[in-house]
Amino acid sequence: MKNIISLFFLLFLSLSSFGQFAIDVQGKGLANSTWLVNKNISDQGVSQDYAPAWGSSYGVAGNIYFGMTGVGLEFLYTTHNAAYTGIYSLNDVPTGNYTSNIKLQTIQIPLLLKFQSDKGAYIEIGPQLTNISSAQFDRSGELIGIGFDESKDVSDEYASSYISGVLGFGSKIAFGDLPLGLLLGIRLQYSFEDLMGVDGEGLSLGSNENPGFWYPAHEPTQAISGGLVVGLTYTIK
Repeated sequence: MKNIISLFFLLFLSLSSFGQFAIDVQGKGLANSTWLVNKNISDQGVSQDYAPAWGSSYGVAGNIYFGMTGVGLEFLYTTHNAAYTGIYSLNDVPTGNYTSNIKLQTIQIPLLLKFQSDKGAYIEIGPQLTNISSAQFDRSGELIGIGFDESKDVSDEYASSYISGVLGFGSKIAFGDLPLGLLLGIRLQYSFEDLMGVDGEGLSLGSNENPGFWYPAHEPTQAISGGLVVGLTYTIK
């Protein structure tokens, strides 16, 4: 991450030598479709399957533009959820089912290279550091007609932080001649590092150095999300 920041700093210095200078200060929120994907879970069939999950982010951002090119830094408080469903069976006879959810509370710090048009359309791309502050696992269902509920803290099973790639695009819609504008966009995120964690039944997925008991052939866990960005932007020229 330090090397990436150094690269962006050098880019910032080179951009400052030309172009019209402007600063954007933004408050923004994101509504995302969120997933935690692991090949060991994908191979379980109906006993463990992915289900749609939703998360959100909110925070502040600052962008510096020189002409149509700029650099942005954000601080976002984020909830990244993952959901699963499964069917219990014995000799191919169903004996029960369950649904489960994993809730990650994180702080995300994206550092983005940005390109914008004269009319406010933009594209952004760059790395994002995510720090995981907590991870909660919840499951409910029934087995042989008996209902059950389970909840536990699984923070120790997850990596403390990871790096993602971010790609986004959208538009800043100005309020007439005012420096204020409405921010609308779409952002996609994909993690490049292993989050580790637990599966849909709360069993440890382990790590390369210490594989889980139920998953001795370790596979990495990736965080994936995509959704809508909405916010307000104030431009200083």
